[in-house]
Amino acid sequence: MKLVLAHNIGNIQHPNYHSREQILSCPYPIGFDGVYKTVYDNQDVLEGKSGIFFVMGDYVGKDNSFEFPKEVPVLEQYCTWEQIQEMCDKYDFKMGWHTWSHPDLTQVSRHEIVQQITPPFPMDYFAYPYGRYNKVVLDCVQEAGFKEAWSVNQGSMNENDPDYIFKQCRPYL
Repeated sequence: MKLVLAHNIGNIQHPNYHSREQILSCPYPIGFDGVYKTVYDNQDVLEGKSGIFFVMGDYVGKDNSFEFPKEVPVLEQYCTWEQIQEMCDKYDFKMGWHTWSHPDLTQVSRHEIVQQITPPFPMDYFAYPYGRYNKVVLDCVQEAGFKEAWSVNQGSMNENDPDYIFKQCRPYL
């Protein structure tokens, strides 16, 4: 599945934000990383769209203070499990995994990779935190049973590349 990357829905001038108009005009499936509450609050723009909500387990229902203000300009809330499931039930979106606490998986031990990529219940789709992976991370993701995985700054858009389904590159919306 080809995906584009989005995070938040809003009018802040920052790569993590996309306007309602951008979401509405997007012809591709969308992968939302983190699943901010702004997505839930603007969910009407998901009507007729498809994609994957990539969840970070430790932050469900909490805020993005782990990356504020270094990576993001605004302290925001993430959706709860119930809100994410509600949107999956209502729209053509699936739930995917984005680790428990969003570490750079290339910088932790194999044991920590396995812990981080193991979701609380089976999921088929995975998004690499910060878009980073290496051979060990790729092997762990495949061994964990994910069917597809995406990066934002590595990988390929060529379906004929070896292991393409675990190295798919998602461009920003």
